[in-house]
Amino acid sequence: MTMPAMTMPAVETPGGERIDQLVATVRTKAWLAALALLLVAACGASWALLGQVRDVVLATGVLVAGSGPVRVAAPVSGSLAEVLVRAGQEVTPGTPLAVLSDERGNRRVVTAAARGRVLRTAAPGATVAVGGTVAVVDPVTGPLRALLLVGQDRVGALTAGQPVTVGGTGGTGQGRVRDVDPYPASGELLRPLFGEALRADGRYLVTVDLDRPAWPGATLTPVSAEITVAVVRPVDALFPGGNRG
Repeated sequence: MTMPAMTMPAVETPGGERIDQLVATVRTKAWLAALALLLVAACGASWALLGQVRDVVLATGVLVAGSGPVRVAAPVSGSLAEVLVRAGQEVTPGTPLAVLSDERGNRRVVTAAARGRVLRTAAPGATVAVGGTVAVVDPVTGPLRALLLVGQDRVGALTAGQPVTVGGTGGTGQGRVRDVDPYPASGELLRPLFGEALRADGRYLVTVDLDRPAWPGATLTPVSAEITVAVVRPVDALFPGGNRG
């Protein structure tokens, strides 16, 4: 006598799904999740090995033309009896800038020594010591440079030749570090030339050669800059000192 074949009844979940269908669905989702994790891990590994991280020093400063503003010094001590030029005026060698009156009442005309544009003058009636600033003249022409100020905490990372990106009202430009002063900038030296546009505040002066010519009015344009100190792979930043090809 042949016994009838026995079949397992289909077990259903409370939601009406069969157990075998549910297991298959869970397995599919698990594989998809594992694949997504593998893709994320692969992307992370690729970025760590092939990506780049820039170490930059942030700075602020001003643009200058050529070697920067030129100070016209008083040949004698006295009071400024007359100012013969105004800010923005173009001058040439020999152009009268001001008249100084010494303690005896003798008057002496102070003239420009170079071509350029007047940035500022001492105020009429001001007392000026011998060698003091009568006027400041911008040479206007020449290569465009940026004078940047960097704090003591980052200046040690800077050296000549490092690439620089400069941005300001005149647009964005590229350049390279020309020189890094070894000592903090002196406010007494900067103030007569740049006024409040470039304040030392214990920072160090960094000169940058830019890749575009100067234009009239460029001098004293405020700028911000990023100086690239190094470009490294993320894996090297995470594990410094290792050799990972």
